[in-house]
Amino acid sequence: MAVATGVVRYARTKPDWQLRGQGPWFFSLEPEALALCDGLIARIEDDEQARFCDSLGIPVIDIAGSSSLKLFSQVRNDDYQTGVSGGTYLKSLGSKRIAWCSVDHVHWARERFIGFQTAVSKRSEEILSFSRPLAWWRQLYESCPDLEDWLDQLPKPISLFCCNDLSAMKVELACQRLGICIPEEVMVLGVDNETLLCELANPSISSIQPDCSTIGYQASAMLDALLEKSINGVHIQRIAPGPVRERESTRLVLSEDEHVAKAMSLIKREATGNLTASEVAEQASICRRSLEMRFRTYRGKSIWEEICEEKLNQASILLLHSKESIAEVSEQCGFGSIHRFYSLFKRRFGQTPQAYRRNKNPR
Repeated sequence: MAVATGVVRYARTKPDWQLRGQGPWFFSLEPEALALCDGLIARIEDDEQARFCDSLGIPVIDIAGSSSLKLFSQVRNDDYQTGVSGGTYLKSLGSKRIAWCSVDHVHWARERFIGFQTAVSKRSEEILSFSRPLAWWRQLYESCPDLEDWLDQLPKPISLFCCNDLSAMKVELACQRLGICIPEEVMVLGVDNETLLCELANPSISSIQPDCSTIGYQASAMLDALLEKSINGVHIQRIAPGPVRERESTRLVLSEDEHVAKAMSLIKREATGNLTASEVAEQASICRRSLEMRFRTYRGKSIWEEICEEKLNQASILLLHSKESIAEVSEQCGFGSIHRFYSLFKRRFGQTPQAYRRNKNPR
């Protein structure tokens, strides 16, 4: 629906456009009805669908890019960068062992794996992997002995990056059957941030949020350019993903030092509630100086820097996915001063909060 939101937002600037929808939440359109359209934005999943869309003889923008036939211009998620984001995030949690769950024979999964592999600085053969066709993953509640055997044999603790939320959900269900604890033994990270799926899972699933609204908006802009003949040929535009929406399946920091791991868990839970470095140290069973030294050794940051990093990550999510004012975001994330918020945010992201929100949500 977020892609459709972006399409509608662009269409409002074009009074002569009339939109028709096909898929969930829309009435079904027959091929004859599609043939009456002047242009099409479609999630093309395979070569058969690509050939059908090509037979319509109208400009088409593909927002999936799953077909091996490069027939259309594309506006889609930057899957390589999604993989990089996943690997970078899991590394930030102190993950030493990592694994990968994938979908067979689709380019977006391959690109996500390459980005993930780059971020964790490992060769493909060094990453424990499990892959099946998309139809297999869609049988969500069916028994899957091969997946269970693979999960059971994984060295633990381990961080598992799943190429989409569907595979993450199936992994969690298999772990439940095996009695494997999430996130203590297996941390699970998905992609797509399908909110209902992620929130209904137990534990809830952390996931990378694609910028679907921007994909819809930019796909509409590209279709408009094709209709106006201001561009021609095949063009590909990749849209950078949004941040990780952290939930229970990764809300754990692995560290060789138990004091650092315990302190980081506290920071992740309470950073935005005006948590201070002194309060973190008070809950540790060692003195603050010793804890600060351990943070420098194992995290490369001070306690205060870790608290600020968590606050800024939460602020970036609110800026993209809420309508709260900058002052309200600053307050909710526990910054004592809006001027301090501006200064820290610009240092971390290279732009002001307003510019970040504007650039990530183009109009």
